[in-house]
Amino acid sequence: MLFADIYTFKEDLSEENQKRVVQVFTSWTPPAGVEFKAHYEFADGSGGIVIMEVSTAAALYEGNVAFSPFMHFRVEPLVDIKEGVPIEMKVFAWRDSVR
Repeated sequence: MLFADIYTFKEDLSEENQKRVVQVFTSWTPPAGVEFKAHYEFADGSGGIVIMEVSTAAALYEGNVAFSPFMHFRVEPLVDIKEGVPIEMKVFAWRDSVR
């Protein structure tokens, strides 16, 4: 399943911890069952977003918990627009039929 993992750095992150998170990240590899498709940092330095394919919730959790001292996470499942729009149309038609 595809997810957007949006992270923001904790507000009280010290300069020392900023350096530590880079050190941890550069020696880390994603756990089994997590494949990064894209990883971007926000240009304002507040965090970033990872698009990833995940086999289990536990694998996703393992990846995030490695960085939990430094970041807050918001995880969103993703649906391809080519699948999402037909689903919306189907649901809208059903909803319109309910009277």
